[in-house]
Amino acid sequence: MLPKVIAISNQKGGVGKTTSAVNISAGLAARGYKVLLIDTDHQASCTVAFGLKSAYDNKSIYAALVSLSPIQDCIIRTGYPNLDLIPSTPHLVGAEIELVNFTEREYILTEKLEPIKPLYDFIFIDCPPSLGIVPINSLMASDSVIIPLQCEYFGIEGLELILGTLKIIQKRLKPELYVEGILLTMHDEDNDLSNQILGLMRENFKDQVFDTYIPRDMAFIDSTAKQVPVILSKKKSIGALAYDRMILEFLEKYNLRKNKR
Repeated sequence: MLPKVIAISNQKGGVGKTTSAVNISAGLAARGYKVLLIDTDHQASCTVAFGLKSAYDNKSIYAALVSLSPIQDCIIRTGYPNLDLIPSTPHLVGAEIELVNFTEREYILTEKLEPIKPLYDFIFIDCPPSLGIVPINSLMASDSVIIPLQCEYFGIEGLELILGTLKIIQKRLKPELYVEGILLTMHDEDNDLSNQILGLMRENFKDQVFDTYIPRDMAFIDSTAKQVPVILSKKKSIGALAYDRMILEFLEKYNLRKNKR
């Protein structure tokens, strides 16, 4: 069953995508699983979240995709046990143009990952909130997709976009790609609309929605400023506890141990 490659994607920004990628990866690593996180967003938010610079031009996903550098050479140690990172760089925005003339350009990342997949239990790909060659590469390289969705009205529009994209990919390129789960984020229990969205998503998408939802929590802001995942820096905060429950739910789905050690 392992390794698993999972994209974390939503074509709408501001949904908690990077926060989810960082904390799910860090949480699984803390439980003894070997994890690689790949930052494919040119804003490099995942990279910065670990206190790393986004200017690893020669050791970045950009270098791996465009300059054909061995992907093994692009892996950075985060400083946390079991957790590695392939950082992004602002130069990645130019990859959309540079990759246009590559043969079978949609499969570049898929091929690149093959030699390093045996090194990890999980590989997570933080996708940009857009659609293009790089995001398509990320989805094509993945077994499944986690879709973060904020509990707000406009969140539904983002869900429709990403589900539409996945249907096209499943039909034309990769029929085995599936939705790992919809992760509801930024829930405010004191907000009627937030509660309505939560109920609506569970009613309409049923088992595709994780039972665990991620609440709004000031601890996320604090952890971002400190450049440490909240699941490691503020373990007793409601946000950290929610991500830990989500991780346990995910592991139980595949009958995997809570702690691999």
